Amino acid sequence: MHPATDSFDKLSNRLQAAFIRLAKDEHLWSGDLYSALRNVTTTLAEVLEVGRASVWRMSPDRHELVCQLLFRTDRQGFESGASLPAAQFPHYFGVLDEERLLDVPDAANDQRVQERYPGHLRPLGIGACLEATLHEAGQLAGVLCLEHLGSPRLWSRDEQLLAISVADLLSQLQVFHTLKDRERSYRSIFDAAGDAILTIVDGLIADCNPQAQLMLGRPRAELIGKPVTDFSPEMQGDGRRSDDKAEGLLQAAIDVGPQQFEWTHRRADGSRIETEVSLSAIWLAGRCQVTAIVRDVTERRLAEQIRQTSAELLKQRNLALQVVLNLASQLHRSSDSEAIADETLRVLQLLQRAPLSLFHLAGEDGEHFEVIASTGYTPAQIAARRRMPIERSLSGQALALGQILHCTNVEDDERIDPVIRERSLIDGIHSFTVLPLVYQDKQLGVIGLQFYDCGNEFSDAELEILRAVSQTVSLALANARSVQALEFQATHDSLTGLPNRTQLHRDATESLRWIAGSPRQLALMLLDLDRFKEVNDTLGHRTGDQLLKLVATRLQAAIEREDAMLARLGGDEFAILLRSVTDADQAQDIARSIVAALRTPIEVEGIFIELGASIGVAVYPQHGGTSHALLRCADVAMYAAKGNASSVSLYDNSHDAHNPRRLAMITELGSAIRSEQLVLHYQPRYSLQEGRWCSCEALVRWQHPKLGFIPPGEFVQFAETSELIRPLTLWVARTAVRQLALWQQTGLCISTSINLSTRNLLDITLPEALAELLREYGLQPGSLELEITETALMTDPDRAMQTIERLAELGMRLSIDDFGTGYSSLAYLKRMPLHALKIDRSFVRDMLHDDQDAIIVRSTIGLAHSLGLQVVAEGVEDPATLSRLREYGCDEAQGYVLSKPMAHAAALRVMQAPLPIQTG
Repeated sequence: MHPATDSFDKLSNRLQAAFIRLAKDEHLWSGDLYSALRNVTTTLAEVLEVGRASVWRMSPDRHELVCQLLFRTDRQGFESGASLPAAQFPHYFGVLDEERLLDVPDAANDQRVQERYPGHLRPLGIGACLEATLHEAGQLAGVLCLEHLGSPRLWSRDEQLLAISVADLLSQLQVFHTLKDRERSYRSIFDAAGDAILTIVDGLIADCNPQAQLMLGRPRAELIGKPVTDFSPEMQGDGRRSDDKAEGLLQAAIDVGPQQFEWTHRRADGSRIETEVSLSAIWLAGRCQVTAIVRDVTERRLAEQIRQTSAELLKQRNLALQVVLNLASQLHRSSDSEAIADETLRVLQLLQRAPLSLFHLAGEDGEHFEVIASTGYTPAQIAARRRMPIERSLSGQALALGQILHCTNVEDDERIDPVIRERSLIDGIHSFTVLPLVYQDKQLGVIGLQFYDCGNEFSDAELEILRAVSQTVSLALANARSVQALEFQATHDSLTGLPNRTQLHRDATESLRWIAGSPRQLALMLLDLDRFKEVNDTLGHRTGDQLLKLVATRLQAAIEREDAMLARLGGDEFAILLRSVTDADQAQDIARSIVAALRTPIEVEGIFIELGASIGVAVYPQHGGTSHALLRCADVAMYAAKGNASSVSLYDNSHDAHNPRRLAMITELGSAIRSEQLVLHYQPRYSLQEGRWCSCEALVRWQHPKLGFIPPGEFVQFAETSELIRPLTLWVARTAVRQLALWQQTGLCISTSINLSTRNLLDITLPEALAELLREYGLQPGSLELEITETALMTDPDRAMQTIERLAELGMRLSIDDFGTGYSSLAYLKRMPLHALKIDRSFVRDMLHDDQDAIIVRSTIGLAHSLGLQVVAEGVEDPATLSRLREYGCDEAQGYVLSKPMAHAAALRVMQAPLPIQTG
């Protein structure tokens, strides 16, 4: 093993062992909070070798952070009480609210802690710090601070994970000890309230509370210094003498432990009191003190009733919380807002007593709510409430305040909109409760619970459950929207909003499934604009983009009466899926009408532009049985249409012969593999968290003796449609593995990756062939990474999964390439034995300037890490993007800012040299 790797492994093991030791330490939970904090801070200071380890708690008014405990290694002592006012450090508090972890390798130059540096960090000699936030009920509750004295320090990924894990442990400890203290206080008050308490020393009453005086009907002076039996009848109910029985019970409390029994007392007026007595002994200042808690029978019976009621309430609350937990589990598996709404209202019917309920989502206009689910309402009543105003409504106020609001009487509540009041009274509704749905200050909607009678306020316990439901549903809706945004981004063109190639293949595949066996046919058309390049070159890309949007609108109008879907494949290429046509003639007629629609000039920024188009038409089943086959045939037909200037062309076999370049590639690729016309270039990958070159991607190139350089995008697609894909893939794998073995002999500890196609995943012999290749060159299976695209899984998912699982069993690592541009089924990805996701360059390129791309990148990193996957960012073009990716927690990066693809010798020089730029 490489020394650096061994060192990292030892550090990782040490950190893991430290956390496991803390997590399993029963004293953290059984002792007091101060002792627990002492244990945690000293352990962290020792294992992370930091000068200062401290835990800070947010004050109740949220105006400052207060140091609960600070351990200093220089003094081997503890301090507490220091504070950080929010008003003095507003930026720092804002960062804590936004970031889970503050990884500060250089405190002097990190903007996040600049407010604290002059007055706190620099005087104390703190060169680096690692801070993880504590949370309670979804809010910032405190900070775990680990401060390194002296020079800057780069925190490893394992150290960061340890800080986060311990912060989570501390959050649980804070809540646990708070609840324990409250329970102790509550129990003490509960036990003392309304009970007589006597303190007995050496058999005589040493002290008593007022309730004891009241119960016995005697002043304190008559009780102190007297034996308890002076206020008891001579004989007890069991026939024993009071003095003998009392002496035995007092001694048993001292020798054995607490005693509970029934006892008969006598008041000053001679009346008897049947009581229940609890004795407990404690040694104070060398003397044994016995405390007697005395309760009369009436109070005991009342207390039993109270306990039974409390137990029932606790049972109901626990059942309600279990229902909420089940709801959370159910909702977080759904990305459908209506399904979330239906399940939420169903559960609310179990948790509360409202006969009517409505689930509103805030509309995109920000002015209205839209009902998406209800219970108890008729269709006519729902229609009348389909759109409700946000302004001047109780629902709008609840949403703005982020609080549950209740109206006890609709008729005289001034917060109710007059229209809503009138409608409610007509339907017999006289009170209701509104639950706001808010996530991170984003207003999502409300849940309304309506009652036929006035009043109906909820108890504190019920409100606590409703708040839990509100928070759970808010999080589920926010997650659903994020997933929907990712799904839409992956399946739609960002410029026009039209479906992209991936969505086209999905819809076409589904349509083929429905039409199979029927007399109807399906047509796929590929449209390429004529003279669009001239517009782009003359008027610029901005005008060109605007023109493409207008063309998309024109095309949508041209096919609106057809059962069709319009997609943009890229550039000036569009595809039209006709889901049902009678024959090829009808498909061509529709294509001609589309061309005619485009001939009408389009006005762009005051300029009228006339465009033509060439359309290739392919029809199922004549020209292919899959969407990919039909699209290829439509592509060939489209080029034929351009060649003969006919605007519309139907595919036939002769079209393929009209492209000598394609024929040359198809016929000569096999000989190119055998005659070493192919070469591999390598693009290194850099680990942002470990600060080293960690891998490289092998990319095939073809230098044709006649046609010159042929990009892989041209010839690989033809290999995929023939039997050449297997020898091509094995040639790439052998060349890459051989080179990797040579590099590892020089001491370069990296892995390499190659790309697999759809047909590779359907080749059940491929895993064994790759395993044999690795054994031949003496390499570990994990040194070879296999990149697959999301769309490669769509042709035959079950068979592809068998191949993928076999590759994983053999030890090879698998990653999803171009993640976000293809088949993004999260459930499907979760099943796959993946190692990493590679975020497509289209999202990385503009993430610094496009908030949507930044959200997608950050969400993808979080999603991958939650699934236990590493994340590689492709297409990183500048240092700023590289630094931001590192802040987001991205594991590895690849792109021109690091290195372009190059021959093996040049790639080796790059990976043996230090990174010429700073990553953060």
